[in-house]
Amino acid sequence: MHHREIAYALLRVTVGTMFLFFGVGKLLGGVGGFTGGMVERFAGSFLPSPLVELFAYVLPFAEVAIGALLVLGLFNVATLTLAGLLMLALTFGAVMLPDPPTVAQNVTFALVIFVLLWSAEHNAYSLGRPQTSKQG
Repeated sequence: MHHREIAYALLRVTVGTMFLFFGVGKLLGGVGGFTGGMVERFAGSFLPSPLVELFAYVLPFAEVAIGALLVLGLFNVATLTLAGLLMLALTFGAVMLPDPPTVAQNVTFALVIFVLLWSAEHNAYSLGRPQTSKQG
């Protein structure tokens, strides 16, 4: 076992768990209620309500999918890229409100995703890792 690969797996699974349970929480709480709250929250911004509503409907499912893929380590680089793009969209929305604490939190998450993407070659402990057979 190599310490960098263990550290990478722990961080990847932690971020995946965060996304997974943020999404599950929204789904269990009711997507309609979550969406209505988002539309209401952004009513004073310049973002059009239909765009906010669409994003809010898709967000819980995107979070669950990204979270599950990260926990399993499947399609790691693509999943981390999508996670980074999602954080960009969430940060943009937080800036439009404005909500500085959420912006700061999102930037922190984005930095962690950057570190995972930057060091993706250490993704050894995952279902998505190509298996090599030792022949001798």
